[in-house]
Amino acid sequence: MGGPACLVIDAPPGQAAELEHFLLAVVAQLAALEDRYSRYVSDSLVSTINARAGTGEFTELDTEMRALLDLADQLWGASEGLFDITSGPLRRAWNFQDGGSAAPEHVASALKLVGWDRIEWQDSGLHLPQPGMEIDLGGLAKEYAADCVIRLMREAGVSSGMIELAGDVATIGAQGNGKPWQIGIQDPQGLGSLLTIGLTDSAVATSGNYARKIEHQGRSYGHLLDPRSGWPIEGPASVSVIDSHCLTAGAVATVACLKAGAGATEWLSHAGLPWLMVDEHRALQGPIADAASAAS
Repeated sequence: MGGPACLVIDAPPGQAAELEHFLLAVVAQLAALEDRYSRYVSDSLVSTINARAGTGEFTELDTEMRALLDLADQLWGASEGLFDITSGPLRRAWNFQDGGSAAPEHVASALKLVGWDRIEWQDSGLHLPQPGMEIDLGGLAKEYAADCVIRLMREAGVSSGMIELAGDVATIGAQGNGKPWQIGIQDPQGLGSLLTIGLTDSAVATSGNYARKIEHQGRSYGHLLDPRSGWPIEGPASVSVIDSHCLTAGAVATVACLKAGAGATEWLSHAGLPWLMVDEHRALQGPIADAASAAS
């Protein structure tokens, strides 16, 4: 899924063989989810939908895919169009891979291929009406995968465990010694962790606009794009959110990063979940920051 992964299970001695078998099951599940939802896999469900854009052929959706798209629809509406999984064509104007390049002159043509509300629905299937349109579940799939691993662990009887997928973390119970799992929140400037939080039977997801940047005409732009204007967003450097499910935490954090200024804090306050926002000056805001300050 384009990032490092870490699985920790705190179990009694003598279970090495069982854990080795379970590790293989986790790896298999993550691989299956990537094969299904990655746009980089040519025969994935997402790639199949994208390849059929403009052909008139609908792609049938199962319950799992429909649930993910229902969430995407809810986020699109709640964010007033800022969260839009059809915004991939904007890569023509803003390429953040391999050093990056900017071609704002392509924004107008790319925007003609963007729009969640343009998707055509038929019974249990969907169709992208124009060639070149695409969907991308990159903003949901990794967090959903973390929740799936947690469910797999619970079904296997694990009572103390943690899964991290490229910075998003979900936990079962506490550590074997009874203490919460200690999770560091990365400094957007790359200087280690800003602070450490304790998680028990919960998840934390972080969305940021700092990891991938490009320089254009003397300015630095982050990789989060406004699908309404086609231009990079100048929102918070990063937002972390805690919830019982990684998918929910990630969705709330991502939308907050797409909002600017007071809009981000208003969105986070309305969500009612513990949050931490880091602005471009490395200043911390939110209940998580307040709790850390009180503890110190």
